Amino acid sequence: MRAVTRPRLLLVFITVVYALAFFSPSQRDLIVGDETKYGQVVREMRDTGRWILPTLEGAPFTHKPPIHFWLIRLLTFPLGIYSTWAFVIPSLLAFAFLIWLMWRMSGPLAAFICATSLLVWASAQTARMDVSFTAFITLGVWLMQRESLPLAAIALGIATLIKGPMAIVIAIVLFALEWWRRRSAPRGNYLLAIVLLIAVPMLWFVPAMMSGGASYTNDVLHKQLAGRAVGAWVHASPPWYYLAHSPGFLFPWFALGATAIATRWREQRFNINWILAVLLPYSLMSSKLDVYMMALVPPLSIVVADAVENAPVATRRANVVMLVLFLLIGIVVPFVKLPPLPVSIVIPMIALAVAAAIGLFLMRDAIASTIAVGIVPLIPLMTIVCTQMPQLNDFASTRRLIAALAQQHVAPESIALYSCPYLWSRDMPRELEHVRYVTPQSFAGAHATVVATSARHENEIDLSGYTKTTQIEMIGKPFDVYRR
Repeated sequence: MRAVTRPRLLLVFITVVYALAFFSPSQRDLIVGDETKYGQVVREMRDTGRWILPTLEGAPFTHKPPIHFWLIRLLTFPLGIYSTWAFVIPSLLAFAFLIWLMWRMSGPLAAFICATSLLVWASAQTARMDVSFTAFITLGVWLMQRESLPLAAIALGIATLIKGPMAIVIAIVLFALEWWRRRSAPRGNYLLAIVLLIAVPMLWFVPAMMSGGASYTNDVLHKQLAGRAVGAWVHASPPWYYLAHSPGFLFPWFALGATAIATRWREQRFNINWILAVLLPYSLMSSKLDVYMMALVPPLSIVVADAVENAPVATRRANVVMLVLFLLIGIVVPFVKLPPLPVSIVIPMIALAVAAAIGLFLMRDAIASTIAVGIVPLIPLMTIVCTQMPQLNDFASTRRLIAALAQQHVAPESIALYSCPYLWSRDMPRELEHVRYVTPQSFAGAHATVVATSARHENEIDLSGYTKTTQIEMIGKPFDVYRR
C-alpha cells in the first residue's frame, strides 16, 4: 500500500513520538558538558543583564551566537533558571517545526522518519541548539527549491544566528552542486538574497562588536572563523570519519537510507546533493562530531520516504535486516559480560527484543515495517527514562559534585573549581552559584579552602597543603575534592 494512503495512521505515530520527547525533561538535570556550560551562560546573563553579548566566566562567549540563549533567558522569567524546561523548550518547539516542515515538503512518511531519527529525537530533549539549526537550514533549502531566494536568505541568516555560518556554507555548496547538475543557475533575486544573507547576522554581530571591542572581534573572526577554516587542513579525524560513523548517527535508518540512495538516486538527485552539501564541508573540518550530521537527516528522510513508496521490495528487505538486528541485540546483550554500567540494561533489552519480534510480523508491508523500525528503538529508551532517571542524573549531571561541595560547609567564595563542569541541578543550593572557576594562573592567588578538580588534570595546579576528602565520578570520569 502506498505511503500517501496512510496520513492519519502516520499522524498518530508522529504525535506519539513527539509526546514521548516530553518525558525526560520533567525528570532530569542538565548533562555535564555543553548543557551545564549553557546553564552558566544564562546565569551570567541574568546576573549582568547583558543580552547583546552573552558571557562565560565574565568573558564574551564567542563559541555560539546568541539566539538560543535569548530564548532560554526569556523562558527563565516564568519558569526559573533551575527549570530544565526553560532550557529544553526551544528544542522541543524546533522539533515540532521541523516535523511540520518535513510533512509540507514530502508528506507524512518523511515527517515520521525524521521524527524517529534518534539523533533528532534525542536532541529535541536537550538544551542544545542543533534541532533549531537543522530546522532553519531545512526551511532555507525548501525556500531555495521553491526559488524564493530572499526568504531563503532570511531563514539561513537566522540559522547562522542560532549556531554559526555553516548554514550559509551548506547552502552555497548545495547551490553549486545544483548549478552543476542543472547546467544553469536557479532563478531568483540574487542581489536582494545576498544582501539579506549578510544583513540578518549583522543585525546582531555589529552591536556585539561594538560592545565587545577589538579583542572580541578578533576572537570571533580570527579564532572562531579563520582559525577553524585553517584548522580544516589539520585533521584530528580522517575525512571519512562521518562515513564510518554513519550507522550510528543515522540509527535506525542507516540500512533503509543506504538502500534508498542506491535505488532512488536518479529520482532524488536534489536531496542527494543536499546530503552531500552537509557531508562534504563538515568532512573537511578538523573538528568532527556526529551531531553535526543532523542537518542531513531531513534530505535522507525524503529519499527514504520516496523509496518506501516506490521500491517496496527493497524497503522490506532493509527493514527486516534492522528488525532482526534489534532482536539479536535484545536477546544477546543481557547475557554478554559487560563492564559495570550505571543503569540496568536487562529490562530495556527484553523490551527491545519483544518489540522487534512483533515488528517482524509486519515485514510483508513496506509502510508497516518502516513504522516498526522507527518505533521499536524508542521502546527500550522510554523504559530507561521511566524507570532509571534518578540513576542517570547521578551518572550524567553535576549532582554528585554539588553534594560533595555542599558537605564541606564553607563559604562558596572559598571554593575553587579547576577543570570541572559548571554546576547545575534542579535543587542546587543557590549560594553555590558563587564558587570560583580558576585557571592554573588564577588558582595561585585564589587562597581557596576547598578545591575540586578533574583527577586527570590535578597535577596542573599546586595542591600542596591540601588533603583529598572526596572522590566522585561524573560521566565515568573521576573528580577529586581537596580541602586545606
